Amino acid sequence: MKRYLIFGNGESPHILKWTRELVKHFEVYLVSSQDVAKEIRELVPADHIFTFNLKVSESGGNIKFIKTIAPLKRIINKVQPDFVNAHYITSHGFVTAMAKKFSRHNFKLIQSAWGTDILVTPRKNLIYKMVTRFSLKQADLATADSPRVEEIIQSLSGTQTMVFPFGMDSLPDIQWSEKDPDFFFSNRTLNTNSNIDRVLHFFAKVYDQNKNALLVIANDGPNKEILVKLTHELGIENVVEFAGFINADQQDEYYRKAQFYFSVLSSDALSVSLLEAMAYGCIPIVSDLPDNKDWVKDHVSGIIMSSGARPDILSGLQEKAEEIFGQNRKSVEEKAIFPKSIEDYYQKLQNI
Repeated sequence: MKRYLIFGNGESPHILKWTRELVKHFEVYLVSSQDVAKEIRELVPADHIFTFNLKVSESGGNIKFIKTIAPLKRIINKVQPDFVNAHYITSHGFVTAMAKKFSRHNFKLIQSAWGTDILVTPRKNLIYKMVTRFSLKQADLATADSPRVEEIIQSLSGTQTMVFPFGMDSLPDIQWSEKDPDFFFSNRTLNTNSNIDRVLHFFAKVYDQNKNALLVIANDGPNKEILVKLTHELGIENVVEFAGFINADQQDEYYRKAQFYFSVLSSDALSVSLLEAMAYGCIPIVSDLPDNKDWVKDHVSGIIMSSGARPDILSGLQEKAEEIFGQNRKSVEEKAIFPKSIEDYYQKLQNI
């Protein structure tokens, strides 16, 4: 069995998703820039896991990643993997590209884009653009979760790219009767790009019309204190819960209960969280981005939250919520089941 080394944040649910499928095809090793989730430790032998335990900032400026080039290179030379797969191109991807350039062991490098590393970071300044281009040019294959990300990868490097959404492990078993029509959910990072302030302003208007409405905001981030303060200013502090980081089981329970799901990022590729919410039959309220519009039809299967979006639109969607529940789940089942995508990916790797 060929050896496959993943380099990324081992605490991330995305890395867990990849690991679950890759262990079916490869002898998997994991190098984590931070710690490693308990679920991954149950999948990968302890002597196949390496951690750097970096303290990483959401806002960027993580120059400490540079210090991991040498230890990563030593791990690669020791493990001698056939494939090395870096997740998030402008951090782990750059380190891995540097390690490949100076490693004595020859391996195939796969760079996996997550969205903002291609859509946002290269636009910050010339240095980030050069880092992204270098990282991609060292790769034998890049993976992208949407056609928009693929287009930018091609414009930067011309690297061979395979497109598939992170998707769902399987379609969850859920009944329409489990939905709470007054329950709203968001799990995006509490940073500027996620526009949680817009979510709160919109929800405040919803609450004006429906005093039973409740909103749970999971995840954490640098803007949490500002956002908590905003709930007080809007008078919704008693109907908005900041749940912090939650595990996969807790998140699934929120998806299961939620009638409406918020994802209003300023920039994003196809969001796996959006696909998860749709798989649970949630009605998405999303930002006006190309990849969102590939999956959400405004006023039909959800809301495209443009500047003029009004909460009263929800009543029309609520009337056909059961129909939307079925439609959204069917879309995910047909186009975004992750194990099938990884099967295709595995076959692709055999031909590199």
